Amino acid sequence: MGGIVDAVFGGDDAPPAPDYTGAAEATAKGNLEAARATAAANRTNQITPYGNLIYTANPEKDSYGNTLYTATQTLSPAQQDILNRQSTLSSGLLGTAQQGLDYASGLLSKPGVDTSKLASIGINPGETYSDAIMRRLQPQMAQQNEMSDAQLANQGIAPGTEAYANAKRMLQQGQNDAMTSAIINGMNTGMAANQQGFQQEAYNQMQPINVINALRTGSQVSSPSYVNTPQQANTAGPDYLGATNAQYQNQLSAYNADQASNSNMLGGLMNLGAQIYTASDINLKENIKKVGSLINGLNLYSYNYKDGYDLPKGKQVGVMAQEVEKVIPEAVVDMPNGFKGVNYALLGV
Repeated sequence: MGGIVDAVFGGDDAPPAPDYTGAAEATAKGNLEAARATAAANRTNQITPYGNLIYTANPEKDSYGNTLYTATQTLSPAQQDILNRQSTLSSGLLGTAQQGLDYASGLLSKPGVDTSKLASIGINPGETYSDAIMRRLQPQMAQQNEMSDAQLANQGIAPGTEAYANAKRMLQQGQNDAMTSAIINGMNTGMAANQQGFQQEAYNQMQPINVINALRTGSQVSSPSYVNTPQQANTAGPDYLGATNAQYQNQLSAYNADQASNSNMLGGLMNLGAQIYTASDINLKENIKKVGSLINGLNLYSYNYKDGYDLPKGKQVGVMAQEVEKVIPEAVVDMPNGFKGVNYALLGV
């Protein structure tokens, strides 16, 4: 039986797992040293006609051992004089802006546009634009009705006839279209006037505030233009969690394989010789996983028998009857329950 076990599982020990944590720490250390070298190289002093930027390494280091730098920016004498003058000017402008704060505070105490000042009437007081247009259409529609009555009478078309009803319906449809157009045009005209008034009121409200902001901001000195240098490279610390998990999973897999081999797989093979025909139909099994092969080349699987067939519980090890039937058909029989069984003695086990 030992020869079969060696053929299935191999006689050599598994290779030792790599030191994932050590590899992660070494990689992170190398990345950190490269980042420090890059950061030091990027601290380039810059001298321009308008000012200077000087980097100075501090004697102290941070909690991670990195060198701390101080960046000192100075302006040329001419630019410094402009900055001083602008500071004085800005102070004066701020004083002027302060005088407008009372007025701005009054505006802000009643935020929003006063809609009572917006356009809401038409041609005459109390009359909408739609009413004004309709007032003009009414005489025209009355005249159209009179002309229609006269024309129908001249044609001998009397009221109550179908021709009279059709003619009146056509006239009313045209008049309805004209009234609808009048209403829409009146609404659009009123909305345009309202929107124009809203924009004007909004401008009136914000204009003094914009003036105050302009006075407050004033002019600014032009800072020297320095060359953009690369920033310190980002580096990740050791991935202790990932490395530990990978190492643990490797150890756990080896442990599970060893336990399965010792407790189930080897035990299953030792018991094969005591059986004549073993229920090996693939349809009786679940959780099927290939774990190796026999000396004759047949695949060896771990599996569980499905419930309801009065078969052993727990993980089992064996072959699949359907595969054996293709290679050694004499080792497979149809059992009374309708499933296939295998005679392991005929497999050389």
